[in-house]
Amino acid sequence: MSRTSWKVMMITPFRLSALLVLLCSTVIPVVNCPVATAQDGTAEYVMHGDAEMVDQEMIQNPGMFSGVSTYSRSLVRQLPVDRGWAYDSPIDKQIGNMFRSSKLKLEYLHWSLKGPDDVLLGTPILGVADSTQPTTVFDREAGISRGTGVQLDYNDQSMDTNGMRGSLEFPLPEGTLEWNVWGIFRNKSIRPTDDIYATQSNTIPDDDLVVVTNFKINGAPASNTNVYDTSYSVTMNTEMVGTGVNYILDSYLPGDGFRMQPLFGFRYINFNESLNQVGVDSGVALITDPRTTTIYSKSENRVFGPSIGARTEFRQKWFTIGAEPKFTFGFNRNTNQVATDQLFTATDPRIVTVDKNNEFSPIFQLSLYAKVNVNEHFRCFVGYDYLFIGQISRAFNIIDYNENRDAANPAVGTRVQDNSSKFSADGITAGIELIW
Repeated sequence: MSRTSWKVMMITPFRLSALLVLLCSTVIPVVNCPVATAQDGTAEYVMHGDAEMVDQEMIQNPGMFSGVSTYSRSLVRQLPVDRGWAYDSPIDKQIGNMFRSSKLKLEYLHWSLKGPDDVLLGTPILGVADSTQPTTVFDREAGISRGTGVQLDYNDQSMDTNGMRGSLEFPLPEGTLEWNVWGIFRNKSIRPTDDIYATQSNTIPDDDLVVVTNFKINGAPASNTNVYDTSYSVTMNTEMVGTGVNYILDSYLPGDGFRMQPLFGFRYINFNESLNQVGVDSGVALITDPRTTTIYSKSENRVFGPSIGARTEFRQKWFTIGAEPKFTFGFNRNTNQVATDQLFTATDPRIVTVDKNNEFSPIFQLSLYAKVNVNEHFRCFVGYDYLFIGQISRAFNIIDYNENRDAANPAVGTRVQDNSSKFSADGITAGIELIW
């Protein structure tokens, strides 16, 4: 071989550099890693090299893999963390949209409940035109005069009390779902008798005024009185709670101005009342043994049924005035109870009678209100509510004051009776409304 040929084959530094560049371009994968975003938000990596490499290694060092001797184009996708089957699902999105458009309303209620209207605690005394005025009374057992006595008539027509009401509204297709819970704090009503006993004077004849309770005899009018010469007290407690669910249809005329939204739903009201009468007789002159007579009555009303009505409003940017009449086809399942202890004598035992009834009890409610829009998320309002319940048991009208002289124990005659009356309540409301 000639000297010239050796020069041709000689590897110079320049030729060595060119050879290394050629090897890198064909054997070693490209370092650059193009990244694209997929339609579902995950990251896609376009890789050059062996597609069977470990995913984590490709993500951390997507361009340099030892031992790679092939040239290929691979697509690697980095998936998000699995948050469960319901995450970002249609159900999850619907619940999120519901809470983002919901409303919370909190109200203070100052209501006046209809109380007893001149209810006689007992039965009229035979031969006496008005037993609530002082009249000569006689001891039931001995039949002798016990001085001058009066029967009480219970009169407390407007029992003012307070309460709270909360409402939640969630948007649904073609309407809104409203759930409300409310309650009236227990109202305590007392018929004072201190002024009656304050007039007693044992030094002045016929000035020993006492309180009496008169009873029928076997269901017939009679002059048959229990005398309480020491003290007599009467206390009545009334409380009421309720809840309801309404579906309110969207208005056919959206936007500001006049709009009316029909509604239908279901409501429940629980009305409880108790009346406790306690009279103490000293058994003066040993006519009878001293006794403490208790007559306790309790009514429990559970009224429920479907409702229909409408929400009518006039809306402007800064204020809203509206009315919401609602009628409920109610059914009342009531449980009434009367208990007596030492009714006529100190040896009379505690006797309890219970009566349960089902009856139709319609409900009508009217709510009037005016709202001021403070901003898009906050409103304040005042209003007026009127509530009417058709048939309801009251603790003061379910007592049958009667002595059954045909029974071994005449006290069993005073028992519970089925007696219903109308009830109404009304008052002002005030509160705030939060909008998400």
